[in-house]
Amino acid sequence: MREDGQKTSPYKVDALVLMPINVGPCTDREYLTHTGYTQTKWRTHLVRFAGDGHLKRGLVFWKTAVKAPKERISFWKTVVKAPKERIGFWKTAVKAPKERISFWKTVVKAPKERIGCREPAEKAPKERIGYWKTAVKAPKERIGCREPAVKAPKKRIGYWRTTVKALKKRTGSVSTPQLLIKSRKAPAPEGFIAHSSKLEGFANSPYYVHWSKGVIQHVYIVENEELSLVNFKKGVASFFQFQLLDTQQTEKDTSGKCVVTYTSKDPHNFRKTKTNCVSGKNIPFILHPDEFMGTNVTSTREADYVMSRDLSAIQSVKMHETHDMSVVLRQEIGSRVTALQEITLTDSPVTMLPVVGYTVEAAVKELEVTSGQTLKQQILVTEREPLHCTEECPSLVKLVKENRDHLRNENLGITRSAAAFIRLLNAARGAKKEEIAKVLKSSKNKEIISQLYDLAGATQTQEAHDAVMKVLHLDYEYDLDQNERYFWALSLGSHPKLSVIKDVLKLSEKEHPSEKLAETLVLTVSAMTNRFRRHPGNSKHKIVSDVQSSLESGISACNSEECKQKYLRAFKNLALEDTIPTLLKYAINGTRKTSVTAMKAIRALPVTMWNDTVKKAAERIYFQAGRRYDSSSRTLSLDILLESSPSKALLRDLLLSLTSTDPAYEVKQYLVQRLRQIGERDLLLNNTVREIVREEKMLNTYHIQAQRGLTTAFTRSFLNHPSLNGSLVSIQEVSSGLLKRGIVDIVIDRAGQSQEIFSLGLFTGGLGSFLSSDEEPSDPDELEESATAGMEVTALGVQVRPFVFFSGQGELMGHVWSGTGSEKTPAFQTIALLQDHLEYLPLQTGFIAELSLIGAVSFDLSGQIQLSLWNKNAHSLVEKNAGIALQGLVKVDTSFVRSQVEFNLATEVKLNLVSDIDFYGNLALCLQLKQPDSVVRHNIYKVERIPGSKHRLRKSKYKTIPVPGRTYALNRKNNEMCNVDSGVFPEVDSGVFLEGDLGEFPGVDLLGGRKVETTSGKRLPPVQVLAPPKLMRYEYECLD
Repeated sequence: MREDGQKTSPYKVDALVLMPINVGPCTDREYLTHTGYTQTKWRTHLVRFAGDGHLKRGLVFWKTAVKAPKERISFWKTVVKAPKERIGFWKTAVKAPKERISFWKTVVKAPKERIGCREPAEKAPKERIGYWKTAVKAPKERIGCREPAVKAPKKRIGYWRTTVKALKKRTGSVSTPQLLIKSRKAPAPEGFIAHSSKLEGFANSPYYVHWSKGVIQHVYIVENEELSLVNFKKGVASFFQFQLLDTQQTEKDTSGKCVVTYTSKDPHNFRKTKTNCVSGKNIPFILHPDEFMGTNVTSTREADYVMSRDLSAIQSVKMHETHDMSVVLRQEIGSRVTALQEITLTDSPVTMLPVVGYTVEAAVKELEVTSGQTLKQQILVTEREPLHCTEECPSLVKLVKENRDHLRNENLGITRSAAAFIRLLNAARGAKKEEIAKVLKSSKNKEIISQLYDLAGATQTQEAHDAVMKVLHLDYEYDLDQNERYFWALSLGSHPKLSVIKDVLKLSEKEHPSEKLAETLVLTVSAMTNRFRRHPGNSKHKIVSDVQSSLESGISACNSEECKQKYLRAFKNLALEDTIPTLLKYAINGTRKTSVTAMKAIRALPVTMWNDTVKKAAERIYFQAGRRYDSSSRTLSLDILLESSPSKALLRDLLLSLTSTDPAYEVKQYLVQRLRQIGERDLLLNNTVREIVREEKMLNTYHIQAQRGLTTAFTRSFLNHPSLNGSLVSIQEVSSGLLKRGIVDIVIDRAGQSQEIFSLGLFTGGLGSFLSSDEEPSDPDELEESATAGMEVTALGVQVRPFVFFSGQGELMGHVWSGTGSEKTPAFQTIALLQDHLEYLPLQTGFIAELSLIGAVSFDLSGQIQLSLWNKNAHSLVEKNAGIALQGLVKVDTSFVRSQVEFNLATEVKLNLVSDIDFYGNLALCLQLKQPDSVVRHNIYKVERIPGSKHRLRKSKYKTIPVPGRTYALNRKNNEMCNVDSGVFPEVDSGVFLEGDLGEFPGVDLLGGRKVETTSGKRLPPVQVLAPPKLMRYEYECLD
């Protein structure tokens, strides 16, 4: 029927139909969430016209039946010339034959085998079930819902509220929605049985669709229906949106906006596949910008259609879709949601009477007048249901009270505090400003106030930020710890809000009495902007240029080197390619410390940003063209040159620099160590270096290959997994016999890409004068520096303010005499987000699946140092403890049933660095890097609830994975110093050694060699070498 009311053929493109939709009883193959059928009085399986205005194969029930055949039972208000075999319902019965039963107030001579609609039920036959006020012996296999029960013949088309003689496998229909749950009482294992729910009490009315050219333009649903039922009706209507020809196009339906592909399997069968589905704009979505911290979600959506021979009707549709969520860092951890749906055409023909209207709106108005109900126009895209919370959603105040003990300082660094943090996060994100402020102000939370500021920063909502700004005192020094904890948490957030970035930018441009807080603010706004711009569509946002301009203006106005270094560290967090010219300016022309800070910022940029200008500047600094540079600047330049695929000519120049008379022998040793370290994973560089050594005879000598110095660089594997590999990268730059710059990086590798997860850096300067030595200093210029030492922490690519232990000789001696740090003292503590993912996936069935993943790390970095001037020795301990907790959740939440799968992962990782130094006689230093035993716990919970009932199903699965500890070896020289035979330190298990591949010269190899294993628990015997001991270099690694 065209919009002007004229009849058309079934395949004309201007076909327009408004008709009631209903699907017959569902089969037992349908899942629990797919049995909430709408209770409509009309049902159909086809929305295509036949040429005479009737549907050939569909089944439609109308309130008015025209030209009813003799075998049909229809409802008339007035029955005229009713044939004897017809039973009709009317208000006035005319010439009713004796065998007819009509609806009267008084029933006359009702035969025993026939029962009409009356209040009492008389001898209801077993095979007939009607809606009586008194039900008699209802057989189990039949579910009926109608006012009268009459011996309806199989071929009859009548106006019933249900189907008579329902098969056992059909339970529920659109007109009689029913909830099925898995139960042991089901006939088949893991089968379904019916369960009462709120679904049965929902108001349910007919609904209509506007179908044109194979596309559902709109659906028309009665106002004020339950949203769960509305979404399901849209899911049913989506079945009738299809194309018969092979094509690919963009469509909108209950799955969202998708790319849909139609593929024919034979003349009467085709498959509909949906990909790249995008949900509506109003559906929340959280994505972590770091791929390694992200979540993998893969989806498949397919529907198989079977058409009639003349392609005029759908015989059946079977839909199958799956959605898998897994953790990038461990892909075997995750969950899946599966949705199945099926409809089948029945064999009963039907006559239909189209609703005539010149426009769609006019036809809808006619329907409203006829039905007496108001219809609301909607599209097929479903709406997310509001959160249904009762006892399952406690307030933030209540949750803080329950988890207060878990958040105490003594629980930092373990999984207990990380798991409590996750439990609080969802409540904090939904809390109002007043509630958050109340928690922060409570005197009962004084001992955990720093952890609560971690929580407020991780919440990343405007409500939380406003509450914190109302409580914090940025003008007072004594609140520095709380202030910094909040801004550290902001800088580690995965999806910072634009309004919060603007607020922090304003704070960073103000003057503050605390220089530490001022630097924290600058570092925070840079890190937040970096995270913000990495989200899709934000790279060119105005806030990015505003922050860059603020930093450029700030560093230009600096009058001190410390001020310049502060902004250079901020440039490092911002990580913009446009800031490279500024960084190079200070790297080349700045003072020694400023140059080192600028080179650290350039070194932290992605390799793709190291353009030719950066490489030329790195060459200039390493080869000291024009001026002398700090040894740390030179080693950082070496990192850039060696990790940017250097040419053979550049490698030749670097190797020939080993033959120079440069007194900075530790820099030469650094080059040798880094060549060996990078060569282990880069075979091309390894082969190129060997080729150059063979070509340049002067390089193939003991004097060149066996460089003096204690600088060390090595990589040790701590994780081998199918999903990824983990490495511990350590670089120890030594000067004048003491550590000058030490780095311990935790790096993960996946699919050829690597990312630094955590970095601990130690730096010192001006300490060479405290140690007497007969050797000349590696860097003479360092003797002029003032004594200083400190620590730098970088987490997930975000550097926090450096921690300075002492600055100046007077402060150093004050610490020595007072015994500062003789007890274990925390240096850096925080609870931060690792993973943060939230996604709502609309299912074809009309319901919406929620996928969330939250990971948290509770970190505790503590240190201890004991120094004895009398015994002339020292002992230090640095402990890095991390408790990691991860929670994933997949759930389908409706007003009548809630089903979810939750998985948890928890582990505690520790790394201890122990150093002992003896300076009574000859200087001896022993370093031990240990990783204690740990356990990984993986738990899975499946929970099902029916609101308004006592039904609750919970299944659990637990798994424990032990991880043995290990000791990481440094080098042979360190092993000798730690050896008990030296009489200095206790014996250390040395594990597996790397002995040199002798090559042309015995005992010498620039790039390492084969492994020599030892018997567990026994030390290697002394190694007999052919070359002079001072020229020998050995590497070893631990035996797991």
